[in-house]
Amino acid sequence: MRGALFVFFALFFIGFVGLLIQIFLLDKNDGNRFRKAALAQQSYTNSVLNFQRGAIKDRNGTTMAISLRRYNLILEPRTLNNNDQMHVRTVDALASNFDISRDKLEDIISSKPNSMYEHVDDLKELTDEQVEAFREKMSKDELIDGLWFEETYSRSYPLNSVGCNIIGFMGSDESGTYGIEEYYNDELNGSTGREYGYFDSNMNLQRTIKNAKDGNNVVLTIDAHVQEVVEQQIKWFQKKSGAGPAKHVGVMLMNPKNGEIIAMASESSFDLNDPRTLKTMYTQERIDEMSDDQKKENLMNMWANFCIGSAYEPGSTFKPFTIAAALDEALINEDFSVDCTGVKKISGTDIHCANRSGHGFLNLQHILMESCNVGLMDIAAKLGREKFSKYTKLYGFGQRTGIDLPGETSGIIHPKDQLNPVELATSSFGQTQTVTMVQMLSAFCSVINGGKYYQPHLVKEIVTSEGDPVKKIEPTVVKDTTSEDTSIRLRKFLKATVEDGTAQPAKVIGYSVGGKTGTAEKRPLALKNYLVSFIGAVPIEDPQVAIYVIVDEPNVEDQAHSTFATQFASRLLKKVLPFIGIYADEKAVAEAKAEKKRREAEEAAEEVQREREQEQREEEEEQTEPENEKEQEESENQDEEQQEDDPDRGQDEE
Repeated sequence: MRGALFVFFALFFIGFVGLLIQIFLLDKNDGNRFRKAALAQQSYTNSVLNFQRGAIKDRNGTTMAISLRRYNLILEPRTLNNNDQMHVRTVDALASNFDISRDKLEDIISSKPNSMYEHVDDLKELTDEQVEAFREKMSKDELIDGLWFEETYSRSYPLNSVGCNIIGFMGSDESGTYGIEEYYNDELNGSTGREYGYFDSNMNLQRTIKNAKDGNNVVLTIDAHVQEVVEQQIKWFQKKSGAGPAKHVGVMLMNPKNGEIIAMASESSFDLNDPRTLKTMYTQERIDEMSDDQKKENLMNMWANFCIGSAYEPGSTFKPFTIAAALDEALINEDFSVDCTGVKKISGTDIHCANRSGHGFLNLQHILMESCNVGLMDIAAKLGREKFSKYTKLYGFGQRTGIDLPGETSGIIHPKDQLNPVELATSSFGQTQTVTMVQMLSAFCSVINGGKYYQPHLVKEIVTSEGDPVKKIEPTVVKDTTSEDTSIRLRKFLKATVEDGTAQPAKVIGYSVGGKTGTAEKRPLALKNYLVSFIGAVPIEDPQVAIYVIVDEPNVEDQAHSTFATQFASRLLKKVLPFIGIYADEKAVAEAKAEKKRREAEEAAEEVQREREQEQREEEEEQTEPENEKEQEESENQDEEQQEDDPDRGQDEE
């Protein structure tokens, strides 16, 4: 029995010694690791380091969107709870320095007493000035501690509403919504970093930092100043012109030589810094009357980009494409003519010209100048459904252009097998098929620039936050649409249309403008609503900028007048061309001013002459009055004498 006990205690002792040796070895080899792990479980920090989202700038470097550095206050309840004086002094300092109550701070500290990382919702996105002021206070008082400022970023739009439908804004999930913000979201976003840390045995925070990578900057083709002028003029049109407010007003400016969009705007406008308010478009009274569903729908409409997302029947601005197609197919030439009687019967259907009494005989140039529907129907008949369909698709209608914006629509064109005689006829002058503004302007630029269809685009280049190049967006020729010879002819016709045709109100003194008007009757036809437009270029001999203006349903009783669009286009061009670097011919301006003065002088002289003639007539009338009175008196005296001689005369006359 005693031997058994001895053996048991001997084994127990050996095992105990072995365990001590094992513990010693573990402590020697891995003790530090286990201690750090234990401490890490109790007081480990792991915070995200935010990246700075890239800026959006215009072609001249003007900032249109930027992420500004801000700070979120982080509290360390455990640190504060370990020192009562620090706790009180820190809470007092925060409450007095920021707009927050002590009770809110105490609730956060007491609810998570062992936490080393707690956000304070009321103290987010603090500015540099706010943080620096508090840090200075901390540096003067060692008992203000147990907190730190986490760096973050807030999106800001310095130009407020300028380019709002182009730029887009940030969504609730911190990703881009609409516009460039959405389309180039991956380029603008960087990658987050991380800060790892644990408290050692002496409660010192040991940190490991993986830095964030900032997003790239996006440089636009847009000229912010021109964009602002265009938007201001649209507002003017809607408020002060005789035709406003229209249902929609759209304006686009594009460089025909590379597809760069210089400006793109509509009547829709909102503050990018507060995109979820309808106050820029509606009165508060009207907003209060809206249901939640109506508010959502109106917000969606406000954010949408009319220039790429709305399709419509273009009307006569489509005519240059029909003519260009027939010229390229050698089916017509400049000697082609038509006798317009004001109507043409197609498969038993009367289709009228804008001039219902008829234009008479017109050659090809005058068919475009006078916007003769009968001439276009004859040209379309020569093309036939197959060729007409081929060129409609070649110009890019019925398909997206691929512009670098979300929300582009394609419009609807007739399939080839549905281009029956009536549909072919009406399509020739821009009815029964729908297009978008970006489609029309891109196709028009190809017709006037020698036949090169450039990819329309809004981004010029992408650079790093330090300005190093990442990607340059080179002009991309997608296809050839027309011949140089046809392009030269079209430019000549378009110039004549502005000089002496239907687009005369689009003239700009000192500039050579060419273009075409459009007056499209909307469906249902019984409502007599119209979409009027003008598409053109300057200088038309060698186009540097193309313009497209749409006025959808001018707010007047008689809407069917393209002058609403042509006059507005002239006003816009006069204001923006100098900013684009296209200047007026000084000699032509001087001659125009001299001619104006001459006309004013002639009118003044004519007015003076009329006044003199009027004065002379009045003087003559004054002189003849006494003579007439004298003759009348003498006549009356003679009558009295005769009546005295013949008392029955008056009775006989009765």
